[in-house]
Amino acid sequence: MACRSWPRAWRSCCCSRWRRRCGAGSCAATGEAGRSTRQQEGGARSMSEAHGLTDGAALGRRVLAATDLSSRADRALRRAAMIAQAAGAELLVLNALDDDQPRRLIEAERREAAVVLREQLAALEGTTPVALIEEGDPFETILRVAEARSVDLVVLGEHRRRLLRDVFSGTTAERVIRYGRRPVLMVSRAPAAPYRHVIAATDLSAHSARAIRAAHRLGLTAGARLTLLHAFEPAGLGALALADAPAATVAAREAAAANEASSALAGFAATLGLPVQPERQVAMGRPGGVIKDVVARLRPDLLVIGTAGAGHLRRMVLGSVAAEVVGAVDCDVLAVPPEPGT
Repeated sequence: MACRSWPRAWRSCCCSRWRRRCGAGSCAATGEAGRSTRQQEGGARSMSEAHGLTDGAALGRRVLAATDLSSRADRALRRAAMIAQAAGAELLVLNALDDDQPRRLIEAERREAAVVLREQLAALEGTTPVALIEEGDPFETILRVAEARSVDLVVLGEHRRRLLRDVFSGTTAERVIRYGRRPVLMVSRAPAAPYRHVIAATDLSAHSARAIRAAHRLGLTAGARLTLLHAFEPAGLGALALADAPAATVAAREAAAANEASSALAGFAATLGLPVQPERQVAMGRPGGVIKDVVARLRPDLLVIGTAGAGHLRRMVLGSVAAEVVGAVDCDVLAVPPEPGT
């Protein structure tokens, strides 16, 4: 979902002109010439039924899938449909148009996007999506719609991976995760079934507990094997190394630290209130490296991680562990922000 990696037809920058015309700046897709429109919440216009894209019933739960109409985004769309169907939630499908171009080109791209979306959504089973085609920067548009529609989950396709340089920082997905206030599911694998193995990385904090509970609340752990993963770094190992301590002494310190970490993780798991007792795993090492190694070895379907960083300046700093891991692992990732106001 990297803005720069999108075809120009789907890249855009924020347009104050359109925001002035539409109030909140959230306009759903319209049909071709002679199309009819109707008002939606937040000032949005629903896509014309002439395109075969109908408005769904307003539900208490909403899933927002953002798409650039690529194959990567199609995987995310199908996963979002599975989640919405299982939860009985309303599915919103959002595509952003480049508004920094002549109006006639915008309208032509709107019509083309409507055709492509109609075809993609027709292939979805068990849900009736609400299609939104909006004008503006993808990152800003996703955040705006997510807040205006009070969605429970934002679903994105993974960023475009390059052979020689795989850069996650600065992509649309990274910016939505960094600045958004809603849980974000970044989908990298083609969805064939509900998640079967979920790893939840935890530092035993309230923020990581919130992330795990969010995954459960969203139905992402239903019927799945859930593993809690905690990385620990024993204190004092550096001093032992400098003192040239015997290997047995170092091993004893590591074993004691592992026992302490295991006990702490067991206590943490007991506070989560999950219906099924999760598996627990502790591993010594730097958290980012441990998470990537364990994911590569166990190959889960989903990694759950909280995004709060040290000092909790969430609006400016994505947690260093989350920033290192989210764009690097080969599985879907649920990134959950801290509680608003904390």
